[in-house]
Amino acid sequence: MASSRIGLYFCRCGPNLGRAVRLPDLSAPGAFPAAADVAVHDVLCSPEGQAWLAERIRARGLDRVVLGACSPREHEHTFRGVLAGAGRSPWQLHMVNLREQVEWLGGAPADVTARARRLVAAGLARVALQRPLPEADVEVSADALVVGGGAAGISAALALAQKDRKVVLVERAHALGGLANRLDEVFPDLACASCFMEPALDRVLHSDRVEVVTGAEVRRVRGSAGRFTVELAVAPRHVDPAACLGCAEVCGAACPVELADPPGGGPARKAIHLPYPGCLPHAAVVDRAACLPGCDACAGACPFGAVRLGEAPRLGEVEVGAIVIATGLEPGAVDGPEGLVSSYQLERMLHPDGPTGGALRGAGGRTPEAVLLATTAAEADGELALREVLKLAQRVRARLPSARVAVAGGLDRAPQLAGLAAALRRDGVELLPGALVEGGVAAAAAGALEVRLAEPGGGTTRRRADLVAVHAPSRGSSGAAALAALLRLAPDGRGFLGDGGASPFEPTATRTAGVYVAGAAAGPRSIREAIRDGAAAAGQVLATLRPGERRALEPLAAEVDAALCGGCGMCVAACPFGAMVIDGADGKARVLAGDCRGCGTCAAACPTGAASARHFTRAQIAAEISALLAGR
Repeated sequence: MASSRIGLYFCRCGPNLGRAVRLPDLSAPGAFPAAADVAVHDVLCSPEGQAWLAERIRARGLDRVVLGACSPREHEHTFRGVLAGAGRSPWQLHMVNLREQVEWLGGAPADVTARARRLVAAGLARVALQRPLPEADVEVSADALVVGGGAAGISAALALAQKDRKVVLVERAHALGGLANRLDEVFPDLACASCFMEPALDRVLHSDRVEVVTGAEVRRVRGSAGRFTVELAVAPRHVDPAACLGCAEVCGAACPVELADPPGGGPARKAIHLPYPGCLPHAAVVDRAACLPGCDACAGACPFGAVRLGEAPRLGEVEVGAIVIATGLEPGAVDGPEGLVSSYQLERMLHPDGPTGGALRGAGGRTPEAVLLATTAAEADGELALREVLKLAQRVRARLPSARVAVAGGLDRAPQLAGLAAALRRDGVELLPGALVEGGVAAAAAGALEVRLAEPGGGTTRRRADLVAVHAPSRGSSGAAALAALLRLAPDGRGFLGDGGASPFEPTATRTAGVYVAGAAAGPRSIREAIRDGAAAAGQVLATLRPGERRALEPLAAEVDAALCGGCGMCVAACPFGAMVIDGADGKARVLAGDCRGCGTCAAACPTGAASARHFTRAQIAAEISALLAGR
């Protein structure tokens, strides 16, 4: 190989570099024999500086460049562009961060300059072994996968269903709508929740650009932004939605199994049933785990032949360019004496399809004469909790006009709700300043409950009630943790996936490019906030993925030396992106270039050294370290 000609250039970065680091010493003739040309410039990143650097590269016949300047994160892309413009490979550049890692750390000039000298020597040793990397591009998919069919997911799917795009909407349940369709009325105007959601659900189900897959979960994700391959596991419904009219009467009457306490808090139902009245898709579903062995009564009874008891689980695969996570939340639960319920349980109690058919029941199953709705002093869900208890107070007052209704806790933390609070007070709802003490609900005489409230000025007060509803902090969906692991997201302590985003200006983006989190999957949200989140996530997808667009493959992708590969498969097991496979033809490992993100995990796992990470080879790293150690 012909010897390299390396240019070494230092940038003063305006006034930021050169006070502690002695640039004249570093740029003196003979300071770095490996460099064919050495110079100092005031501001290399300026247009004039870039033009100067490009001309210097061409005039001196250089093929590699080391820059002693600022952080690579700030300007590496800038100077790679300069090399490309000068007809050189952008991958034969190495930046030494003398500003943040040396100058700004301070110290005696002699010591600081010595540290800079070692880092520059290491950069020169490394860049001599860097080589041009192959570059290729592929067409990306403008389609999107939306995981979760609640308010946020429906909003995202509708916004994404544009010309030349397809949306795959995946919902774990066998009906769309999520938690919103388990509520009776929506804050703040107490609109009918199902009426609120139904038009949007109907649009999604009848859109020729949206494929709805219910009963499905994500099992595997490969690839990267623009080219995700997602494996779906689809649970059988055991009913053909195209044939079922959703009556659930004849088949339900024939079914001998009745489930007294179904999930979600509803009235008793049969093993074959509608998920809830008015559900969409409007078709029955069979709970096979509840069926009696050998029973097929529902199949024989259905006049439309819609029951498919032999239907098996299946796997499917979709290719998309972006993924929107809208898996929602799970309401918190409370433990305590009879008559103590969570705010969500009270919501379900008020619902006509709830466990009591819409009737309020307190301790002993009696209609309550005194109802207390409370948040705790350390309320984790903030204003959302206050909005919820105020909404419930409105509804309880309307449902039980003769009952004593009180709200306790936290109203001072949400002055924006003062108008609603005042309206409730005028309607006879008592607003108490104290918040619920943790564990402060106990059974009292005559079947009532005694509640302890913390006073703002200290101390506690006690009240009696027949029904106490407490907002219990919500948590992320039960499937969110597994999904987070597949997408390299980090759930918080409550299982929510809002990881801070790629930047404050991309509030629904995550640190995994091409993956967005919307609605209550990111943290507690109201239904209207979740809808806005879904639209925002869709907007970011539409802005970054265009039909027919081509994107560069990861240049830093791994590569395998087949002569060294023994086909052990350790790289396949180690790769977090599913980008390594064993080729069936020769038994050697092979890199799926479109899926590789250049993390280098396979290179670390390979016992023979067959797998390597481009631009971070063992030889390059060893040369860099050796030069650092030699300068001690």
